[in-house]
Amino acid sequence: MQTYLPWLDLLRFVACVMVIVNHVNPFERADRIGHNGVGLFFSISGFLIGSILMNARGKPQWMSRFYANRFLRIYPALLMALAFFGILLAAGFNSRTEMWDNFKGNIVYYLTFTAQLSPNSGDPFGIVWTLCVEEYFYLLLPIAFWLFGPRGTAVGLVVLIALTAEPRFHVLPWSENFGIWFILPVNLLSGAVLATLRPTVRDGFPWVGVLGLVVVLANASTGYFEPFGPVMGIVTTLTVWSFAVTRLDLPWSLRPMALAGKWSYGIYLLHLPVCSASLAVCRKLGLSESVPVPYFTAAAVLATIWTAALAGIMYRLVEKPILASRPWVNDRPWARTLVATLQVSLIPVGIVYWLAMGGWK
Repeated sequence: MQTYLPWLDLLRFVACVMVIVNHVNPFERADRIGHNGVGLFFSISGFLIGSILMNARGKPQWMSRFYANRFLRIYPALLMALAFFGILLAAGFNSRTEMWDNFKGNIVYYLTFTAQLSPNSGDPFGIVWTLCVEEYFYLLLPIAFWLFGPRGTAVGLVVLIALTAEPRFHVLPWSENFGIWFILPVNLLSGAVLATLRPTVRDGFPWVGVLGLVVVLANASTGYFEPFGPVMGIVTTLTVWSFAVTRLDLPWSLRPMALAGKWSYGIYLLHLPVCSASLAVCRKLGLSESVPVPYFTAAAVLATIWTAALAGIMYRLVEKPILASRPWVNDRPWARTLVATLQVSLIPVGIVYWLAMGGWK
């Protein structure tokens, strides 16, 4: 496989746009669009993390290196996004005063990737729920690779996918609205299974991926299949496979979107307040919610452009320098051990905090 996969960055950008459309648009269909976009993100993450483990397994200190690298990739940008969001709320960017109170009350849950344990499911920075799901995955998948190897892990993931299809798991005992796939999205699991198969690079246009995107968008419109269930999990993973294995050069017309896709993590973290600001700007320009198509379309376009610009700045100033420090950290056992310990301690610390706050009651 190539070390850089521009078609996957393009896919990331498409997923970002779907999430932004969700958060500028109050209609039910928009919510489905956002969830289907997140399904694409999950399949990409599962495949890339699985591929990293496939390449790293067996090398010296591979687990501690993996955990240290994950911390440096995820945490600094999250801190910056939380600071950005918190400053806006504290400055009165949103008129709902309870949002600032909720944000302060949930800050420990945000910082430990346990927002789903908070009394209000992480409101107002609710998008962190997807990071929580991925962090559990990052914590456990290397252990599975260590215990069972890639083949055993793949078999276990397939069995787990089959078990989640059992109807009794569709609704969680503590939630009437969300099922097991919100905790164990098939997209994430099947993406990791794909990585263990070590797909080879091919010539030709990624037709399967394009067709998969059409299916994802159709499902976002109809809501026929659960975005995180087996059917769409297979569709999004086949889409990732098709885009990952093509050796075809990305057309010049698509390269700006692929570049923005490199900043997709920052776009995801920063887009919520930008969506609100874009809606306000559209109202100032005379657009009205009573004529929804131009209003929400303009807001989505503005939010995408502005968030991509902010994410690009954050990538340049924060993410890129931190990522460049990974060799320094990994070459020093004390630094690697410290950072890896921080990574694996986050979720346990969040659970202890939840218990201390009476979460078991």
